[in-house]
Amino acid sequence: METPEFKERFFNPDAELPYGLTPNEVRDAIKGFYEFYDDLNRFLMREDHGRIETVLRANNALSDFIGNVATEELANSSDALIVNQKPDGFPDLLPIDNDEYSAQNFEIHHGENGIETKCSKSNGGWQAHNNEEAWFIVFRYERGDPEADNKEMAPIRFVQILAANLNEDDWSHSGRSEESRRTITSSIIKSGMDKLRSNPIYENPKYITGRAEPRERYRQNHSKFDQVFAEQNPQYVTENEPGDL
Repeated sequence: METPEFKERFFNPDAELPYGLTPNEVRDAIKGFYEFYDDLNRFLMREDHGRIETVLRANNALSDFIGNVATEELANSSDALIVNQKPDGFPDLLPIDNDEYSAQNFEIHHGENGIETKCSKSNGGWQAHNNEEAWFIVFRYERGDPEADNKEMAPIRFVQILAANLNEDDWSHSGRSEESRRTITSSIIKSGMDKLRSNPIYENPKYITGRAEPRERYRQNHSKFDQVFAEQNPQYVTENEPGDL
């Protein structure tokens, strides 16, 4: 069984993050997730239960699992953040040094400070229930072929981890009629997607997406921290400050 591997070349040590969270702590969280995932799958397969990907067949269930574990690993890696103790509370990660949150034992229904996390296989269109103003970290992942043999299936791996401070104007809200039972959702629009894609913490360049002009800019940005990509694609290397590459 293949073990997922953290790729140092995909890591951006200069990503902008809030509330005392550092890129190195995100690196530790990725490695922590991979270790947990690998240990879990080896146990499940040893007991002849399949893999977590075959146990959680629905994409939303698998994304919830990955997102929950990744969020816990971020809190474990950071001295500045704690997981929101209220189930489905907002945001998912809270700053420890917030006296208001501390007085409520970090059980917050809806707070103004913290980081909300999202997890998806999709390259965009990420959603929430409202137009939220907050820092977001999006975990984008790929999984192996669900039809492959359990031992041969490629592991789950993160292909992009993006961060940005979004405001209400970075969302489009979809209401519903009085007769509809459809879940009310808000989706991140172009401005919000540009903020996220402009600030990768971890990124496989094969998964950089977007329209022509911004995609070129994202690749130029990527070349600043991925030396291999820069050498293979010199057309994206711009004039950088010493030490950028």
